[in-house]
Amino acid sequence: MSMPLSQDYLQTTDGHQLYYAEFGNIRAPAVVVLHGGPGSSSNLAMLEWFDLGRWRVVLFDQRGSGKSLPTGSLEHNTTAHLIQDIEQLREHLAIARWTVVGGSWGAYLALAYAARHADRIDHLVLRGTFLPSRLQLDWFFQHLQALVPQAWDSLTETMSEDEKQSVLQTLAARLLGSDRKQMSDAAERWSSYENSIMAGMMQGKPTQQASNGQPAEKKQAGAQDAATRQAAGAQPGDEAGEREQAQTRAAARTIHKYRIQAHYLRHMGFIDLPALLAQLRQVPVKTTLLHGTHDWICPATNVHLLQRFLPEAELRWVPGGTHTPSDPLILAALTETMARLSAAT
Repeated sequence: MSMPLSQDYLQTTDGHQLYYAEFGNIRAPAVVVLHGGPGSSSNLAMLEWFDLGRWRVVLFDQRGSGKSLPTGSLEHNTTAHLIQDIEQLREHLAIARWTVVGGSWGAYLALAYAARHADRIDHLVLRGTFLPSRLQLDWFFQHLQALVPQAWDSLTETMSEDEKQSVLQTLAARLLGSDRKQMSDAAERWSSYENSIMAGMMQGKPTQQASNGQPAEKKQAGAQDAATRQAAGAQPGDEAGEREQAQTRAAARTIHKYRIQAHYLRHMGFIDLPALLAQLRQVPVKTTLLHGTHDWICPATNVHLLQRFLPEAELRWVPGGTHTPSDPLILAALTETMARLSAAT
C-alpha cells in the first residue's frame, strides 16, 4: 500500500474540514483527482492510474464526503463551494498548475472548475462524464428500467404510480425529509439500483480487485472500520459486536452518500448547464475525454455535446468499456492516458 507524502485536513471559512492526501513524487507535475457521486469519496485504488515516480497525486474528499467533516453535511455545500475548495487546496499546497482528473460527477466538477480557473490547469482528463441535464437524469432514473427492469422495480417498489413518474424527486423527498426509516430505505434502494446497473454492465468481465480479492474501495472501507475499532479499544474476540458496528457504520455511510447526491441532483448540480457550456467554449484547456462504449450510466450523448463546446477536446472511445475504473478496459485507458501525459512533460 502506498504511503502518503502528507495528509491533513484543510479548514474552510464556513466550517468544513476537507481531508486530503498526497502521494508519489513531490517534485513531479501535480495532478488532482476529483471523485464521483456526488457524495462518494477518494480511494487508494485511484493511485493505480498513475506512475507515482512521475506524478504528485492529490486525493481529497469533497464536502460532507468520505473522511471530510462534518460527515454528510449539506450546509454550505454546492458546486460553487467545491470549486472554491479545489482552488484553496491548490494554493494551500503551493501548486502553480496541475492536471485535473475527474470521473462521472467528478468530470462535471472538473469542467466547472476549468470554467473559473483555466489558467491553473495543464490538462483535463474526464472519464465517463456526467452532465446534470434533464436528459441524463431521466435516463438514469426512468429509462434505464428497460435494461435493469427488476432493479428498477425494486427501486420503486414502495412508490405510488404518480411517484414512479418522478423517481429522483421521490427519492430526494424521502432522503432529505425527517423520517429516518424512509431515509434509510431510500438510500438502500438507490444503492442497490446502482449496484445492479454496475453488475449488468460488468457481466462477464473481471473487475479490478485489491490484494485480498475484495474490490479496492470495499477493502479501504474495511481498513477504516478496523482502525476505528482499534482506536475504540474493541477486543479482537468480540466478532459479533464488531460485525454489528460495521454494519451500522456502513448504513450511515450509505445514507450520507445518497443524501448528498439527492441534494445536488434535485438542484441540477447547482449550475446552469447551458451557461457553463457557453463558458467552456472560451476555455483553452487541453482535454481528453474517455468514454466506454458500454457505459449505461452516463450516455454517449454527453461527450458528443461536450465536443461542441470544448475546442481542444480529444475524444477517446473505450471499445467495450463501461463506466467504472474497476473495469479493466477503463483502467487501462486511464493508465495509458496518464502515462502519455507524463511522457509529454
